[in-house]
Amino acid sequence: MRPGFDLLIRGGEVVNGDARAALDVGVAGGRVAALLAPGSPAAAEREIDATGLLVMPGGVDTHTHVAWPYDDTVTVDDWHSATRAAVLGGTTTIMDFVPPAEGGLAARCRARVEEAAADAVIDFGFHPILTASDTRDVEDIGKVIAEGFTSFKMYTTYEDRRVDDGAAWTLMRAIAANGGLPGFHAENHEILTNALDDQVRSGHLGLADYPHSRPGLAEAETIHMVSMYARRLGTPVYIFHVSGSDALDAVRFARQAGTVVHAETCTHYLAHDESVFTGEDAWRFVISPPIRGAADRLDLWSGIADGTVVSVGSDHCAYDTSAKRGWEHDHRHIPAGAPGIEARTPVLWNEAVNVRGLDPCQFVQVSAERAARALGLFPRKGRVAVGADADLVLWDPARAWTGADLRPVSPATFSLYERSSGTGLARHVVAGGRLVVENGTFAGERGAGRFLARAPMARQAGGRP
Repeated sequence: MRPGFDLLIRGGEVVNGDARAALDVGVAGGRVAALLAPGSPAAAEREIDATGLLVMPGGVDTHTHVAWPYDDTVTVDDWHSATRAAVLGGTTTIMDFVPPAEGGLAARCRARVEEAAADAVIDFGFHPILTASDTRDVEDIGKVIAEGFTSFKMYTTYEDRRVDDGAAWTLMRAIAANGGLPGFHAENHEILTNALDDQVRSGHLGLADYPHSRPGLAEAETIHMVSMYARRLGTPVYIFHVSGSDALDAVRFARQAGTVVHAETCTHYLAHDESVFTGEDAWRFVISPPIRGAADRLDLWSGIADGTVVSVGSDHCAYDTSAKRGWEHDHRHIPAGAPGIEARTPVLWNEAVNVRGLDPCQFVQVSAERAARALGLFPRKGRVAVGADADLVLWDPARAWTGADLRPVSPATFSLYERSSGTGLARHVVAGGRLVVENGTFAGERGAGRFLARAPMARQAGGRP
């Protein structure tokens, strides 16, 4: 008989990004300790019957804004409620952000870790946000990369936080030199400004007009620019929330030219199209970049199937409903963003497997594995393999759900998926070797999540300052 395990999962089908097989999974010390032929003699403190279930690596949400500051307040979630909602949906790792604020970059990063570590129930990492290329922040980039904050976000729009072309180059050069990954909210500020000015002059500021205030051309232009910078520096680049065909074409062009571009899209772009802006409660869907047309949605699914789209984030930002509602005739006053950490995995499974016909291995690739590879978390995350963290979702592909079953982080916020339905839900979830969801009920522990310090990357050949 094999030596004892802390947990033994029997009777399930293990699904990774490249293969699926009937295997029993032994867990010890928070990691996958063995993959066994079904029914192999083994002892464990606890066994779970996974008959009829898929045993997949826990989801990696690449884009969340937990307890996020805005307009002198914060969103209605906290680290406990947000990570609890995430893990109930089948996500076991989240990548959040270090917001811009007073004080040095390194101090802000450490403070954000302390805030999350007290309450998070699953593992977490961070993308620090850079808003200026001043000497202090540039000098701190190497320091925070050494401390495990290896991916960054820069905005190329919004007056209060954007970096101009020169600052983007300076910051990317410092990030690349220290083995980090530069990332961008990629929209050309001047194109957006002109589009909005046209709407103001014509008086077209209703919710149906919102997508036209942020055209896809703005995304494409900036992706071309930062991809050229990345190619010159010999660094990969991460593009947050690619929303449609224009942006995806720019990613494909950059890849053909030799740039390693990690393109992320979001659940809402895959589940909805711009018809939401003429439907009920359209204010919910004000997100930037906007949800685009049906053809854009189909193109994003093609990008997932062919590997152009690396990851899917929720872009979770749990505004109080009152902060979003009430400006139906002037979209300029509606804060951009929406919650969704709880819905990412079920909605993604239903749309990918049930609607689009992708197989479960492709689902694992886009829900977990590719993100883990791009962000320096693989093979610790994103795969059911001996030595990997025991972050496992025991998935019931036949279990039906409606939007009401995807429990939000707070009754004070709203959902983009309340009128959705599908099949496929997590029955059990294991995070770090601990059973944190049992038969769909939360059983986790506050503060059990760990900060994921990541190692710097090797610089690509051919780059030059």
